[in-house]
Amino acid sequence: MLRAIFYARFHPDRGPSIIHQYPPAGSVISAWDAANHNELFNVHDIVNYIIPTYELCERPLAIAVPAAASRPSDKQQARNSPASYRVLGFPVSIEDLKYDRNRFTFNVCYVLDADRDVRPWDLLVRKTAQFFKALEVEDGLLASEEDLPGLKWAGEEGYPAADVGIVHSVLEGVFEDLNAYGEACVRIDELHVLNLQLSREHDRPLPPRVQSYQVPLLIKELPSPSDWTWDLTLSKIVPSIDGIRHVAKIAEEADVELKLVKKTLRELLRHGCVLLLDLFHFQSCYMATPDFAWFVDDEEMIDECARYIADDPGSSFFGHAGRNDPSAGDSTTVPTTSRDRILDLYAALRPGLHLADFCLKHEAELAAIDIRRFITFGTIKGFLRRLHRYALVHDRSQQLPHNSSSSPTDGAGAETVSNSLAKSSEEMALELDKAWKKAALSSGWATPPSSLPDSPSFSRTAAGPGSGVMSRSTVSNEEARRAKDARLRRYLDGKHCLDQICVEVRMTEKQVVERLRSGGFGEVLLFWR
Repeated sequence: MLRAIFYARFHPDRGPSIIHQYPPAGSVISAWDAANHNELFNVHDIVNYIIPTYELCERPLAIAVPAAASRPSDKQQARNSPASYRVLGFPVSIEDLKYDRNRFTFNVCYVLDADRDVRPWDLLVRKTAQFFKALEVEDGLLASEEDLPGLKWAGEEGYPAADVGIVHSVLEGVFEDLNAYGEACVRIDELHVLNLQLSREHDRPLPPRVQSYQVPLLIKELPSPSDWTWDLTLSKIVPSIDGIRHVAKIAEEADVELKLVKKTLRELLRHGCVLLLDLFHFQSCYMATPDFAWFVDDEEMIDECARYIADDPGSSFFGHAGRNDPSAGDSTTVPTTSRDRILDLYAALRPGLHLADFCLKHEAELAAIDIRRFITFGTIKGFLRRLHRYALVHDRSQQLPHNSSSSPTDGAGAETVSNSLAKSSEEMALELDKAWKKAALSSGWATPPSSLPDSPSFSRTAAGPGSGVMSRSTVSNEEARRAKDARLRRYLDGKHCLDQICVEVRMTEKQVVERLRSGGFGEVLLFWR
């Protein structure tokens, strides 16, 4: 959906200015008589970028901006917040001696939501800019409109002026028709007609961002590389998309940057080629959703489930893409599990019951069932969901860096970790990892060092009276543990599930729970939701 459209101009007296906008009130510049300032964003933050230097004209322009602050005290916070809108433009600069400063520079900008796919809109923005350029070059309609009596600018009282100029009516027609029909036809006269059509295939919000701990599952067979152009990332990660490996593991095995893998999977997700699942392990808990009532009444769906979950010792669990998709079914597989037994097994899953205990309790009933497929079918169809485990520090002060003012020989000081030291060692490790990646992906770079540089904290440390000197390896292991603990603290706000923690900190769930219960983080609450 198009949120706003506006016409900006570099005025010889006023400088970069918004002359026209639609909707007229509260879109980019709030109307003068508006009771509340409801502008989408603060245009003054980007006005100098909307009209760039002459060298950057005749090129596509995209600016990500946060939403406008509702109160003056929120302005700085709004500027630092994630982008809410994306401004697309195609600045035009016409050089002629008849203009002040010998140039007429303008821009027609579209405002979209930040998560909108901008590719189909780029062509519309470019075509609109060329249409406005033709209006000025051929008939001088843009420059002459600024001298019309009674003209009101965006933000002025009484804007827009009725029956004055053509620009506002053009913006209105483009905005209303594109949002209503996906196409627009705006006629100025017999010579100047603007025709726009939006591709509906791309005009939809992008799916949520792919997380490193999610598991992609192919549900459609991708066209062969001979029929469909595959980029390098896609060709390297497709063999690893098996419904078992998580995103970070796929990136590691394919030797591809994680952000590129996420971007590619997000594109496949938008085209309905993959689904994102949770990590499968036997410490998970599952429960039925309200849609389970629909599943109980659908005998055809139950039969499809029976075929899909049937254990086939002669084939791999995710042997090929055809069996990955539960909706495809498998007419050649004879179901060996009755409908009633399938329903009873799904109904037996409940909060607090780990999957391992569930399998032990129903070992006989699950003898002919592939438990991974059993869980996958329910989650894909939506009548089964996984309960995630989260960690929350009871005392928030425990999550902050520890005070390092205690004496090293003090008993309490021995358990107190200086976050500055842990942070520095972690940053060194991260920088080393980044350097290796850059060296691998770039040519002509010097090879980074194979080990962390020497520092006093890594060489010799006095442990206390009579204990002598600790070895370098002992201190290094201790520093590595402290660095990992410092990183672990960032996730203890009740907003990050253990799957994410395990993948990003590179620890097993058992190791994470043991560290959280060691007492070094204070009182930590583990809960399911």
